[in-house]
Amino acid sequence: MTYSTRPEGPVISVIIPCFNYSQYIPQALKSLQAQTLKAWECWVIDDGSTDLTADIVKNIASHDERIRYIYQKNQGQAAARNTGLQYARGNYIQFLDADDLLQPMKLDIQSKFLDEHAEVNIVYGNVRYFTDSHPQELFLSRWDKSTDDWMPKISGKSLTIIQAYIKQNIFELGCALFRSEVIRQVGTFNVALQGVEDYDFCFRCAMAGLGFAYLEKSGSWCLMRHHTSSFSKNLFHMYRKELMMRDGMMQSLKQNCSRDLVDQNRKEFNFRLKKLQNLMIDDTIKGRKNYVGLNDMKWMYSHSSAKQNLYFFPRILKAYFTSSLLNNH
Repeated sequence: MTYSTRPEGPVISVIIPCFNYSQYIPQALKSLQAQTLKAWECWVIDDGSTDLTADIVKNIASHDERIRYIYQKNQGQAAARNTGLQYARGNYIQFLDADDLLQPMKLDIQSKFLDEHAEVNIVYGNVRYFTDSHPQELFLSRWDKSTDDWMPKISGKSLTIIQAYIKQNIFELGCALFRSEVIRQVGTFNVALQGVEDYDFCFRCAMAGLGFAYLEKSGSWCLMRHHTSSFSKNLFHMYRKELMMRDGMMQSLKQNCSRDLVDQNRKEFNFRLKKLQNLMIDDTIKGRKNYVGLNDMKWMYSHSSAKQNLYFFPRILKAYFTSSLLNNH
């Protein structure tokens, strides 16, 4: 089956990193094929999968020339997205995780908005989360079935967006559509920040003065699959990576922004550092000492103030010895 595209190529390049998600990738691709805008290409970057991903994607691609399959050795999601960007030819870029979905008008609505608003570089809509057990039940929080909408839903550029990103990541990556020029302006994803690489990427977009626009339209949501087992398992990793990211943010803010913004970021850094410290203490008490190795101790010491070290180290040592005594009896 052949689909028409613009003479210069597809309107949108969709990049899907995939690692051992053969059970989900057909649904993600089906949500693309259901888009009302047909002029897209999709690059599925198989990041070293050992399941049936290759066979499944190649079979689907054999019936739809817009879908392309690329294999690479396992390097992580950020690296897989960067590989996809090397092949992308579209005017706009859509990132989609292999276990997530797009509503049918997502590409159509957002690409038309960018066509009509030259001052906007990144347009984003809303997100809903779902589970495998109840896929029709959509909720607003990735952590639980909360009715609270966490997204700030703001538009603008420079200070307005920078302040928002200092506080939090303002959208899930799949919610957005990016002009391809954005990649040339800010670069690709930082593979050292696996887990928060999307946050870092969008913060760099804000620092570059790019225009962001929130657009809420029916039929244009990103639908994200909620995995209940994944968040607690990776919480330590996520806190650690965000603190590393905020170190980089600090340097950029010092060079380009006011002291007030630097202080705001330091406040957020300290807040998350305290959460990481408490997590490490709690896990040590419970006997999960794999989180608290010598390198973790060194990292914590070098990234904490004297006051924070005075809070953390007596407690972690007490927790360690308490746990050791309990395990020996």
